[in-house]
Amino acid sequence: MRTYNSGPALMQQIRETRLPDHALALWALGQEGFLVKYGETKILFDPYLTNWVFELAGEPWSRRFVSPLAPEDCEEIDYVIISHHHEDHMDKQTLQALSRHEQTKFIVPRAHLSLIRSWGIREEQLIGISHLEIVELSGDLSLEAHAAMHEQLEQNEEGEHLYLGYVLSLGDIRLYHSGDTIGFPELVAWLQVKQADIAMLPINGRDYVRRGSGIAGNTNYREAVDIGAAIGADLLIPMHFGLFPHNDENPAYFVDYLYSHYPEQRFHMFTPGERFIYMK
Repeated sequence: MRTYNSGPALMQQIRETRLPDHALALWALGQEGFLVKYGETKILFDPYLTNWVFELAGEPWSRRFVSPLAPEDCEEIDYVIISHHHEDHMDKQTLQALSRHEQTKFIVPRAHLSLIRSWGIREEQLIGISHLEIVELSGDLSLEAHAAMHEQLEQNEEGEHLYLGYVLSLGDIRLYHSGDTIGFPELVAWLQVKQADIAMLPINGRDYVRRGSGIAGNTNYREAVDIGAAIGADLLIPMHFGLFPHNDENPAYFVDYLYSHYPEQRFHMFTPGERFIYMK
């Protein structure tokens, strides 16, 4: 059976991956965690690389698989992008470890800046962002935030959104990472204008039982596919499955729905630690 790299070997693969123009590489790290490489720039989305949720809450929050990367493996990361403050997305232990590298910048919903400051991350490493704001990164990279509806839109007293998704522009490639969200008309309208090449959306869904346990829901596999198709994405990537058995969905349903309703739609379903290269 084929296995993918992990630990220092995976970081070496990331470091040694060379990309042509108009291309990027993606590595899946579990849940909504992805590492993106464009040129020599390395970006992490929502890295949950520890077992912190289980340490806080106990069962049933044990991981189904060990993270392909440990925090100490992650050298030379330029940007860490956080969608919202849930511990499997804004992982205190991972972020504190990554903050030891002075070159690493953290792009965080402005609503959560005070919390992340309290974790000891230096002010010069922090970049706050909110709905419809754009941050210019290095070279030809930029990031635009869009409000996400993790069951509902939520804002703090200052009007800053608690949940965000992002359109990351890398040269002429646009990648949409939804964060945790359900579908809503405004989201589709925003994204249709952006013409994302890659759309990454959760498929774990929501239901009465999980809501009663305090688990906020997301798009299910049908909503994720329909949104991706509606915004005209070239490639769909399902995420937020496989890590926690009690908050999961079978990704085969995502594939079956695509096959039945959008048979020409491109997609890729990751194994943790797998590398995928996208060329425009």
